[in-house]
Amino acid sequence: MNWIDKIKKIRSLPLVGLLITILLSSIFLITINYYSLRTMSAVRAYINGESNYSKGEKEATISLLYYLHSGEKNHWDNFKSYIDIPVGDSVARNALLSGGARERAREGLLQGQNHEADIDDMMWLFENFQDIELMEGAIDTWRQADSVINRKYVIAQEIQASINEGSIDSKRGAFLTRINENGKVLTELEKEFSANLGAGARSIRTYLFYANVIIVLLILTSVSIYVLAFLRRLELQNKQLQNANKELDRLAYGVSHDLRAPIHSMLGLVNVARVESDSSKFKSYLDMIQKTLNKQERFIKEMITISKENRLGVKKGIIELDYLIDQVIGLHEHMPEAKGIKFSRKIGVHRVFSDSHRLEIVLNNLVSNAIKYHDPNKEKKKIEIITRSEGDNVCIDVADNGLGIEGRDKTKIFEMYYMSSDRKKGSGLGLFIVKEAIEKLQGKVEVKSVKGEGSTFTVVLNK
Repeated sequence: MNWIDKIKKIRSLPLVGLLITILLSSIFLITINYYSLRTMSAVRAYINGESNYSKGEKEATISLLYYLHSGEKNHWDNFKSYIDIPVGDSVARNALLSGGARERAREGLLQGQNHEADIDDMMWLFENFQDIELMEGAIDTWRQADSVINRKYVIAQEIQASINEGSIDSKRGAFLTRINENGKVLTELEKEFSANLGAGARSIRTYLFYANVIIVLLILTSVSIYVLAFLRRLELQNKQLQNANKELDRLAYGVSHDLRAPIHSMLGLVNVARVESDSSKFKSYLDMIQKTLNKQERFIKEMITISKENRLGVKKGIIELDYLIDQVIGLHEHMPEAKGIKFSRKIGVHRVFSDSHRLEIVLNNLVSNAIKYHDPNKEKKKIEIITRSEGDNVCIDVADNGLGIEGRDKTKIFEMYYMSSDRKKGSGLGLFIVKEAIEKLQGKVEVKSVKGEGSTFTVVLNK
């Protein structure tokens, strides 16, 4: 595909879908903000209305107290004028609860001295939110307050009757007590009403904030997806080529590195056969060569299979570790470089549930590395493979008394193509392949090493 075709393909990206998403998100954002602001305005109006309700009730109480002591008609008229404010709100509440008589509700709210511009928002909030937390508690408190207001009106009527009968002097103390108790109850209910509305207003503010954040994130996400798709179209082929080259590098290294071991083993057997004077042993050497060739053929097939399986995921099964370790040692012990190295094993755990192909490649690489970097100056050279249990993990140690690793190199030896100044024998891919294979097995590989004393590589797998 040439660059012109690529540009045409990029232009065909779903720009219309992006614009539609942004448009719908913007409409949704505007709608949420509109109704949220309307709700906040209505809550503010109710808080102001509660202030008028409370002020009217307090003024009515003062006028009633004046009337109780003086019996003057103007105080009674003042009481009726002020008590009409909370009574009007009560009329509006009952009209709205009945689901109709909106004009009656409007008249009641106006009687409660609520601002005319706020009436529609107040009725809208009541009708749409009366059954949810925002208004349900406040409405119930409002109902209780109206009931106390009605009791205050009853007290006022009893006072008026007593004044008209001339028996007020004997009852004045009892009336004062009832008025005070009534006022205390109303004060608490008024506080509760304001607290409920205040909590509702804070909740709305929080919901509004999160709604705005979500919508903005939705818009940003849509734009980001479009941009990422745009860039991905440009980079997709390049990434595919890089992945293919990386896979080829790994496969080529696996074939060149891991096939070298059996070839060296066979060369060792040929050299032994050449100097062997007993012809009766030739057959055993040929059998060993045949066995190695069979392993080599199997390994080639397995490498091809592993390359394919890298795209398909890990295939796990029960692995007999003692058999696998015997295979690994048998593959390496006849290599010319392994001459004089004593191989041993210590099997503390016999089985593990993992991918046998990948685990065999890991152990082959670790043993091959141990041979490659053995210390030729030591009289007793050794490589030991140990399996052991550690909590919920199975650990496989490949330990040697070879050259060891410099401290500064320990954190870098698993990087692709990394080779320290004193370790130039390999290609720098072996330990990288070990690390990648172990990560696919959801395990880890650790190393402990002392320069001049040897190294221990530990493969950690979940049981």
